Amino acid sequence: MESLRVEANRQVSKLVIRGVPDRPGIAAEIFGIVGTKGFNVELVVTTGGTRGEAEICLAVSSGEDEAVRTTLDALRDELQASSIELDKDVALISVIGSNLSKVPGVAGRMFKALSARGVNIDVISTSLSSVTCMIPEDRTEPAIAALEGEFLDDRRES
Repeated sequence: MESLRVEANRQVSKLVIRGVPDRPGIAAEIFGIVGTKGFNVELVVTTGGTRGEAEICLAVSSGEDEAVRTTLDALRDELQASSIELDKDVALISVIGSNLSKVPGVAGRMFKALSARGVNIDVISTSLSSVTCMIPEDRTEPAIAALEGEFLDDRRES
C-alpha cells in the first residue's frame, strides 16, 4: 500500500444529537446552521432511524465545542432532539491512503490491531481514502503504536 499513513487528532470533541426526527432535511438543517455560524465539522456519523428517531454524532474542534453545543442547544426544541451531549475526552485515529477502499481487509486489520492494544472504538467512519475511529483520548498513543505496527510495517516490507 503506497503512501499509507496513520494520523491522530486529539483536538476534537464529540457531540451527539439524540432523538432527532428521522426525516428528510434534518441533517441539512443542523449542518446548515452549524456551517452558517462558521463551525467546521471533522466527522459525521448517523444512525438509521429507529422508531422514527435518529442520532447524529459529530466531531468538532475542541476549541469550538462549547460554542457548537450552545448553538445546538438553542435549536434543540426546533429540531425536536431529546438531548445534546458533549464528550471532550476523545480523539480521532485514521489510516489514510489513496484508493484505500479498494484494498480488502483494512478495516478488519485496523479494528483487530486496536483491540489487541485494548483500545475501544466509539465511532467508525470510512471514506474512499481513509478509515477513521473515534476513541478515548487517553488511548491515543497505544492506538498510534498499534496501527503503525500493523500498517507501516507493510510499507517497509514492500
